[in-house]
Parts: sequence; structure tokens; C-alpha cells
Amino acid sequence: MSFEWSCWRWQEVAPATTQQQQAVDPAKNDEAMALALAMVASISNVFRLPTIQKSFMDHWTATAEKEAQIGDIMRHAPTDVKRVEKGTADLGLRLVARFYQVESDYYSWSYERRMLRMSAPSINHLCKTLFFENTRFTGNSGDILDPQNSKYYAVIVQYVGKLNSAKLTNFVRALSNGTKKNFNLRVASEAESDEFTGYKSGGVTPFGMAKNVPVIVSKAILDLRPPVLFLGAGHADWKVAVPVQEYLKASKSFVVDLE
Repeated sequence: MSFEWSCWRWQEVAPATTQQQQAVDPAKNDEAMALALAMVASISNVFRLPTIQKSFMDHWTATAEKEAQIGDIMRHAPTDVKRVEKGTADLGLRLVARFYQVESDYYSWSYERRMLRMSAPSINHLCKTLFFENTRFTGNSGDILDPQNSKYYAVIVQYVGKLNSAKLTNFVRALSNGTKKNFNLRVASEAESDEFTGYKSGGVTPFGMAKNVPVIVSKAILDLRPPVLFLGAGHADWKVAVPVQEYLKASKSFVVDLE
């Protein structure tokens, strides 16, 4: 059974002429969009079936291993993407990780289009890694990346999910039983993110970071079915996906209710 939705992937087309643009019927355009969204919803509903989930994961495991062994996808990958690949290997995840090179305008697309491009089961499976800083950090151990009291945390959330900053701050504070006044988590500057992760915007990922930044995963990601998550892969034009439980076991990331 194949789960490559290649027939639904978006194809480049020639720009419409002025006459063609004028001939577009807004009602038909809205109807086409509604049909496309209904198709996406139908795909996601299919993946809720237990038998389909098992078949999907069996197919995933076989395909990921084959891609890793053949190596064609990664042959001309940028240096940062190859560092991500090594990061998955260091965690023992290379044979279950799948890499995708996407179009340069990927971030201008709708979540539905991104989902179809990578054959993801739903838009809920599309995740991102945010880099947070405790702006009131007063660590006294000399280690600003101590997981129990770090100045910085990489936080993995769904694109369509919520992130309650108060819950995030409270969790980090509870790790060291610290004083409330010494904790305020906010998204760090791009320069800090570059320094500690080694990746530019659009490519930030928990794999192969420049420094050993502790990672927090939104608990909602554990509910994904089938259980895979799609993330950045070191470069804005590259993505990586791994099974959720395998990643959590290998990375020892914190799992936190952030919604």
C-alpha cells in the first residue's frame, strides 16, 4: 500500500495572461478551494483508522530505511542539512528519519499545501522548533544550558497548535524550584538562535544543534496519528520527519502541556 500522495502535489504552471486573469470566476475559485480543503480533511480522516495507521508506519519504516541506505536524497544536500542528518544518526534515528527538499516559496504556502507536498497525514503533523530565552536568568552553576535551569530552551510545537507562555515559564521554574521573579520565557533573538542552534530562520531543528540546548516538546504532539512529526532540517528548503515516540526516547526531551 502506498502513501505517497504524488498525484495531489502542486505543480508549477505558466503565469496566467491578463485575459485569463479577467476570465476567472471568483465563485468557481471559492468552490475549488472548498473542494481542496474537503479533500485534505478526507485524507486526514482516513489516517485516523487504526489499520491505516499501522500500514502507514510499516510503509514509513521500510521507505525511510531504503532512502537512508541509497542516499540519493542527501547527496547534494547543504552542509547544515547534512549536520541534521548526522544529528539523527547520533540519536540512532537515521533509519527512521525521512528528509524532504521543498520549494523555495514553501513558507508562503498554506498549511494544507505544505501537508500535501510532504505527504503528511494532516496539517497537525507540521511542527516547528522555537528558541526561547529566560530573560531573567540568574543561574549560579556556571552552566547556562543545564536542563534543570537553562537560560535557553528549544521548544517544539505544532504550527496549528497553541503555546501558553505562562505554562512554559511555570514548567521551567518548577525544574529548579526557583523564585518566580527569576523566570520570564520569551522567543530569543535571531542572533542568539543562530549562535546556539547553528541554524537560520526556517531551518531550526533539535537535531545537530551547535550547542547542547535542552528541548521541550508540546504534549499535544503525542496525540498525532499516525505518530510522526515534520520539522525544519537546518535549511529553509529542507524538512525532516521522524516517529514521535522514537524521537522522545532517543532525545530525552521534556514533554509539557503548553496549550
